Amino acid sequence: MKLVMALVGAAFIGLAAQIKIPLPWTPVPITGQTFAVLLAGVLWGAQGGALTTTVYLLLGGIGIPWFAGAAGGAAYFAGPTAGYLIGFIPAAYCTGLLYNRFAWARQLPGLVLVMTCANFIFIHGTGMIWLGCITGIHDIAKLLALGTLPFISGDLVKIAVAAAVARSFRSRINQ
Repeated sequence: MKLVMALVGAAFIGLAAQIKIPLPWTPVPITGQTFAVLLAGVLWGAQGGALTTTVYLLLGGIGIPWFAGAAGGAAYFAGPTAGYLIGFIPAAYCTGLLYNRFAWARQLPGLVLVMTCANFIFIHGTGMIWLGCITGIHDIAKLLALGTLPFISGDLVKIAVAAAVARSFRSRINQ
């Protein structure tokens, strides 16, 4: 059953990845992936969220075209967005872990905080490290300008919506 849920979650992340808005000044596009990844952590828990994102990455890596812009294949992990993809696993895990472990994280403000921290620490953190390796840029200000600053407002909107959706689903599941 866990694998079926992971496949469903991976497919949802793949669908969300098709929401892709390229930005001309950075190789990193705006996508719907972060919304789905953080939601998976809450809906499937720490281990289920990590499994879901791992399945998404493995199947995308072997060629299922569900990365942003209907892309897939192992070469995608050599590109500028690979670090963000790898960051999905700990982001989903931590979101699920904190949600299930602490009552404050199950309240909307706490959940928004948890998702925001997971997004910027894990997804953007690994994303910027990898982006620096791929581009040869080692200036933190330039990396922030390319890999994080353009995404802050959009990520916060996606996080707020994901937190509200997660709370709604979880309250229905718990009834």
